[in-house]
Amino acid sequence: MRRGIGAVLICSSLFSCTQAVKQAVMPRSGDKIQLVQKGSFSFSEEEERFIVKEAKNLNIPIPDREEIKRYISYFLQNKPYLEKTLQRAEYYLPIIKPIVEKSGLPSELSLLPVIESGFNPLAVSRSGAAGLWQFIPSTARRYGLRVDEHVDERFDVIKSTEAAVRYLKDLYSMFGNWELALAGYNCGENCVKYRTAGVDFWITKDMLPEETRNYVPAFFAVLLITRDPVKYGLFSEGIKTLKKESQSAHAELSKVERSQRERIITLENGAKIIIKE
Repeated sequence: MRRGIGAVLICSSLFSCTQAVKQAVMPRSGDKIQLVQKGSFSFSEEEERFIVKEAKNLNIPIPDREEIKRYISYFLQNKPYLEKTLQRAEYYLPIIKPIVEKSGLPSELSLLPVIESGFNPLAVSRSGAAGLWQFIPSTARRYGLRVDEHVDERFDVIKSTEAAVRYLKDLYSMFGNWELALAGYNCGENCVKYRTAGVDFWITKDMLPEETRNYVPAFFAVLLITRDPVKYGLFSEGIKTLKKESQSAHAELSKVERSQRERIITLENGAKIIIKE
């Protein structure tokens, strides 16, 4: 945690520092999202116009910011990672996207696991965040997920998505815009509340943890790239991930539904048994 703006924005140990910043799963240095340096990218005038045009076609308003363009360039320098992540997304988007849309939230939020977990439902960060949506235990329990020595519903794709939707709705209601809501998802709503006082993210981002101020433009970059991945040189045959409800996705859904009727218990000797419910 860093400096604040006056007394209102000072990080209180009783409030905004209580939740550790989650380590998002993406190419990074150490435990932080890789910081893309100013001037480390370049786009032609045509590419600049394309980015601005596509940003206007999304349900989440994306500003014309240099930070976002830097992350577009950064992801394009790490194409194998992004392609692999979007290929994994093919299994889960047909499951989670309807849940997000049914809630009334922008469908683009279905892509947040690209940044959170690389669409790996078994991902666990060093800070203890787990699952596709990288809930820490306290937030998971607050949003109705069971997390104990027997069951961890953060790994349940459907239940964790439903919890993430509720949390994101609360964050948006609290801050009124997606930049601060997404920042709150990463570092906790109290961190954002007390460090920014609800002031525009792009003005107050330097008051937030380094990972959080990188997290928001990185997610917006993902949204722009996935609007037309072939344009950016991904997937020479075109992207199937965001358009196709494959048989494998339905098989995955059946597997998840089946897992909800099973309870895994770990015995004292370390053995695991599955109880059908």
